[in-house]
Amino acid sequence: MPQKTLQRLSIIDIARDAGVSPATVSRAFNRPDLLKADTLQRIKAVSSEHGFRPNRVGSSLRSGSTRTLGLVLPTLRNPVFGECFEGAEQYAHAHGYSVMVASTGYAPATEADAVQSLIDHQVDGLILTVGNPARSATLRLLAGQDLPYVLAYNESPTHPFVSVDNAAAASDMVSLLAARGHRRIAIISGPLTASDRARRRLAGARAQARKLGLEEVLHLPMASHTAADSEKLRELLRLPSKSRAPTALFCSNDLLAASVISCLRGLGLSVPADISVCGFDGMTFAGLMVPPLTTIEQPSHDIGARACASLLACLQGETPPSVRLAHRLISGGTIAAATSAAS
Repeated sequence: MPQKTLQRLSIIDIARDAGVSPATVSRAFNRPDLLKADTLQRIKAVSSEHGFRPNRVGSSLRSGSTRTLGLVLPTLRNPVFGECFEGAEQYAHAHGYSVMVASTGYAPATEADAVQSLIDHQVDGLILTVGNPARSATLRLLAGQDLPYVLAYNESPTHPFVSVDNAAAASDMVSLLAARGHRRIAIISGPLTASDRARRRLAGARAQARKLGLEEVLHLPMASHTAADSEKLRELLRLPSKSRAPTALFCSNDLLAASVISCLRGLGLSVPADISVCGFDGMTFAGLMVPPLTTIEQPSHDIGARACASLLACLQGETPPSVRLAHRLISGGTIAAATSAAS
């Protein structure tokens, strides 16, 4: 079939029809936040009429910037990280940037490979969640790259981050459990080596338990961050002394809490009549559970957006401070007054 050659419009053509300068058209696609709303709308209307799209490759070659940000997350199966991606992507798009995402499966080796791949794609900066900022080979790699980055969810005294105060949030949950009469609490988490968030939540829970005169908070690690092991739970609830079995299980995230509740039902236990369960994250589905899950809500969408804002500030030569956003305790229906029935 004969091929039809289409003439590619330039920003000069769009500028002429929109009655603005070529520089203004360029800003409309690269820094839309700098334009007045009516000017931006007029340029977009003319561009849409002509089917014009900017040549990103050519623009990148001329400016030395790809206007692309990298986002590295442990997984996209957890809705928390999906919300973070959405917040970062929306903020980036509003400021003329695109986002390239990679997931690591909580594996340090994959984490380093994902970051290197994004660097090879010449992203302008990175937002990332790592397993342990204090020992991260990924962050050591970035130190030699002169590439701006911001951590999301991690907390660190030496790296810029946006997160919640995980220890304080866990303390609030322990206080709620103590107010319901619980003195024996266990933390359920995935491997601590792959999540500094879980480590901080465990530390915060234990510190608050000591402050309130509760028994030492037990820790039951699972092989997965989001799936419980029924046999491990059975062993926890069959401690040698019945008086030592926990009356409340505090899970390090909501997906794990949902899995724990399912396993407990398989063991013949009712939540919260026999044992109380709570989570961390404040996912939308948690409020749809029956009964609704008691949990700590962290603003994942805002964490992504604020991390993106901090990264763009870094690209402008600024040094934005690290930020801890507010958490919120959601009192659902999965905790009740302490009982020894589980023992």
